[in-house]
Amino acid sequence: MAELESKYNLIDEKPPFDAPLKAQYKQGMAFYTMRTRLPIILTQVIDQLSKDKEQIVQHFGEDAREELKQAIGEISKLKYELQTDKEFAPITTTLGDGQLWNDFIVSLREENSYYSACWLYAETYMYRRLNHIFENTQTLKSLDYFQQQKHKALTDSNEAICAVLLAIEHFNSEKSSKTEAEIGDFFRKLLKLNLWGNRCDLSITAGQAVKQDGDPLALLEIWDNCIVCDHSAAIWECVQGVRGNPSAATIDIINDNSGYELFTDLCLADFIIEHGLASRVNFNVKAIPWYISDVTPKDMKWTLDTLEASESSVVVAFGKRLKARFDSGTFNLKEANHFWTSPYEFHRMKEVNPELYEELSRSHLLIFKGDLNYRKLLGDFNFPYTTPFAETLQGFLPTNLCTLRTVKADLISGIAEGLSEQLFAKNAEWMLTGEYGVIQFAHK
Repeated sequence: MAELESKYNLIDEKPPFDAPLKAQYKQGMAFYTMRTRLPIILTQVIDQLSKDKEQIVQHFGEDAREELKQAIGEISKLKYELQTDKEFAPITTTLGDGQLWNDFIVSLREENSYYSACWLYAETYMYRRLNHIFENTQTLKSLDYFQQQKHKALTDSNEAICAVLLAIEHFNSEKSSKTEAEIGDFFRKLLKLNLWGNRCDLSITAGQAVKQDGDPLALLEIWDNCIVCDHSAAIWECVQGVRGNPSAATIDIINDNSGYELFTDLCLADFIIEHGLASRVNFNVKAIPWYISDVTPKDMKWTLDTLEASESSVVVAFGKRLKARFDSGTFNLKEANHFWTSPYEFHRMKEVNPELYEELSRSHLLIFKGDLNYRKLLGDFNFPYTTPFAETLQGFLPTNLCTLRTVKADLISGIAEGLSEQLFAKNAEWMLTGEYGVIQFAHK
């Protein structure tokens, strides 16, 4: 360990405030991620590929056998580079994001390794390098090495899915008699449902399934005291302003996880269209397999097909309605933008990808899902926890935006004075468990 500390310049302290999070601080989540969680994830990818070898060869052809063996060797090499804090190597790709990544790596100068770089940069680079291995093969370019875990995250949640859909169907069947206040209350319930759907994050559990069962809507009141900052009323006020004139509004969801969480994204989007809160909902997904469970276009299609093929009639009806919304254009799966899988913080979007910034600015509301999007909103910068949320965006405000995030990393903003001290006294690891959440809003 002494030799490692010399190499990494490790510091046995918590990450300091007013500085980027880095893995060199041994009492921070970044250190645990680099030292333990990411090596486990890479080992699990190797194990899954080895287990599924014959199935992969059957699907991709006999030539895939040798390339699969080479890919496993490359993943082992990547794991070694991570564990020995090697400098970031350039990305060779035909996907179109090579220059973006390589210019970024050069810009890091001497802070260009897993323990010296900002945690956001280092972890994102690892996932990009993992995909780099497969895209540089002839036969395995389209292989999603996280697919099985993502599929299981949806199919294990059938009980919860049915319970949620029955409640939504009951509400919608009486929508003509619902008051504005009742619609607002149910909208806020779906925001909270969507928030807690973010608990099912496979990159945090190192790929271990998180089963969602029971009736999640029935548990929302119990979980309310776990929301440490709740701007859901302000979000309702924002979307309520266009109700009755939805043609004026588009809402963008910047998605996070597949599985049950994507289902809750679709429930929220369906309610928005059903009740005239927007004319269109855009879904912003990842171009490549990302942080184990993040949504790709293929995941969206599989989810819709799986819902439509359910044994439950209420789920089948929901799946058909979702497909009809995509067909009519009220739902729109946007072409996956490489900025979402770049290392850049969102406050640099206007400089790095002005076209995307301009595109988002035409939306009425942006809904950022999950922990990684939250980290990119704050730039993995360890603001004092009471710093106002809008201030921590560092100028990133193309339009009204909100974030629905269960807390699984040791950074947060916008919480009340003294609250973090109370929570640390109750549980020293409260920021890492996913037990707590935030619903935060910034008005343009």
